[in-house]
Amino acid sequence: MAKRFDIFWFGQDGPSWINAVETLETAKNEIEKLPQHESGSYAVVDHRTGNRLSFAAKLRASEARVHSTSRS
Repeated sequence: MAKRFDIFWFGQDGPSWINAVETLETAKNEIEKLPQHESGSYAVVDHRTGNRLSFAAKLRASEARVHSTSRS
């Protein structure tokens, strides 16, 4: 199975790629294990739809806010 989702950290120094995973559920589980910082957020980008799911600092993945983004 192709790795459809990329996980990024968006912090003070700009975006940093974390990992690529096959499912959204795997991405959520991985984010829950990553350090939660005072500022910044994690984001998961879906390659198929171009949508981005943002996970604000100190929030659990189940409390994600969904942001649609268009791809060029």
